[in-house]
Formats: sequence, structure tokens, C-alpha cells
Amino acid sequence: MTKWAACLATLLCLGVAIHSSSAKELTVNDIFPTDRIIDVQITVPQRDWDTIRYQSRDFMTALGASRQFKPMERPYTYVEASVSIDGVVFPKVGLRKKGFIGSLSHTRPSLKIKLNHIDKEGGIEGLTNLTLNNNKQDTGLVSQFLGYALFNTIGSPASRCAYAKVTVNGENLGIYAHVETVRKPLLERAFGNSEGPLYEGTVVDFYKGWENSFEHKRGDDTRGRAHINALIDLLADPKATEADIGELVNLESFYRFWAAESLVGFWDGYSGNKNNFFVYLNPEDNKFHFIPWGMDSIFTKMSKLEFMNDARAPISVKTQGLIA
Repeated sequence: MTKWAACLATLLCLGVAIHSSSAKELTVNDIFPTDRIIDVQITVPQRDWDTIRYQSRDFMTALGASRQFKPMERPYTYVEASVSIDGVVFPKVGLRKKGFIGSLSHTRPSLKIKLNHIDKEGGIEGLTNLTLNNNKQDTGLVSQFLGYALFNTIGSPASRCAYAKVTVNGENLGIYAHVETVRKPLLERAFGNSEGPLYEGTVVDFYKGWENSFEHKRGDDTRGRAHINALIDLLADPKATEADIGELVNLESFYRFWAAESLVGFWDGYSGNKNNFFVYLNPEDNKFHFIPWGMDSIFTKMSKLEFMNDARAPISVKTQGLIA
């Protein structure tokens, strides 16, 4: 009887240990380490994997005239998958391909994981979307890691970035950049709030008639869109002064953001290509703050698009944006 009791106790302890391991909760800090590579293992039906990895977008369609009136349509669809992050399993998540033009690949696609796509309570301390970039344009594997770190170090709000070994259905896809998606946790960390309107800008600026091309991500769209329109009207006024712009844009924050873009040679950012940026209407000062995105092609002196290079300007300074 004593042997059976001892055996039962051992099994119970083992069961508790196994349960504790599988039930471990990750923190946001856990998934953005700077001293190791996280392990991401994705399991998805092969048919669904083949469907999403071959999805693509047409360059001419993406940059067509319709984008003036609405954000670019994303040709990517979510499929159900499971994901393990450093051994912690999320059994039902949404998985889709990501990428605009330069990073597209059907063998090693960049990926989005939506932890609350099926399980509405899914997430890691409020972070529900994970971004895994394939480093197709970041061939040295350091641009994103160093670029985002630089922005954060100088006090310009930006994502965190880590490295991830990504495996899909047992196939090792190699090292990806795991970039913090611009959502509530980032806003809370950077601004101490997350209630303001947030927009993403993809090859767009504050032009007359283009107010609907900014993609709304969160917050009061009516209030945010009115602020966009006010800035558009102001920038179209030849009598507008720097002080006037400062009523709508936090210029101290913007100049820091602009300087960082120039320092890292971000030709495909806001000041260089009117691309790869977010604007957040911070309720604390009721002004726009810029946040960088898509930093997989930095540390270059000139734009890869020759027609955009201005021979009159210093090669390190990008001035394509209307505010820059």
C-alpha cells in the first residue's frame, strides 16, 4: 500500500510539473530579449500553409489611384494554426503572410500571428499581434535590431525587436526579426496611455484629398480623422509657420524622429519616402507623434529609388515628407 501511495504521489508531482510548464505565462519582456534567440514553432495544415505563402500583391494595383481614397487592401488571409513560443503553446491562433513588395517570398514569408483571432482572450500582457519579418531586405540581420534600439534609446517611441528561430511544420525557416507590433502595449510604454487614435501610413502623406488613405488602427477615428484634415489644410497654406504646425504635431518629438531616420539612413521611412510610419494622436497634448516602422532597409546613404535622391540636399538628410 505504501508503494502504491508513493507511486501515486510521484505521478501527481510529475503531473503538476508538466501542467506548470505548459501553463507558464509569458510576459512581453520574455519575448523581446536582447541576449538570446526565441524559439517559435508553428503548426498549420499544409494546404493552408501553401495557400497563404503563395498569396501576393501586384505592385501597380497596390500603388493605384484608388489608394487616395482608402488604405491599400491587404491580399492576405488568416488561417488557423497553433504556435509554441519558447515552449509555451497557443493552440488556436490566426496566421497570415505579411509584406508590401520588397520582402515578399513564398519560401520564407514574413508572418503575422494573431493570438486572439480565435481565442478572444488570447494575448501576452495585452499584446495580441506578433510580427515576424523574414529579413529579405535586412541581409545583415542587424538593421531592425539596431534601428529600433536607436530610436528607443534617444527617446523616440519605437517597437522593440528580438531574434526568433522560426519553424513551420518541422521545417526550419531560419532567423527572423521579431518586431513589436504597434499596438496598446507600445503606446502605454511610450506615452503612458493608449486611448488616442492611431494610424498607419504606407506611401502616403498629408495631401489634400488623401485623408482617407491613412489606415485607422485604434482609437476614435472621427477625432483622429479631423486632426488629419486640420494638418492637411495647414500644410496646404503657404502662410503656415513652424509654430502653426507645432499646434498639431509635437515638433520636439518629430525632430527627434526625423533626426533618427536620417542618422540610420532610412530612405524608405516618412522623411525619405512618405512610407513606413505610424502617427498617434496623444491625448496628453492633442498632437501627432510619429512612430517608425518597416526598418529592414536602413543604413544606406541614398534611396534605392534613384528618382527620389535630391542632389541639392546632404545625402544623409531625407526630405520627401511634407513636414520634413
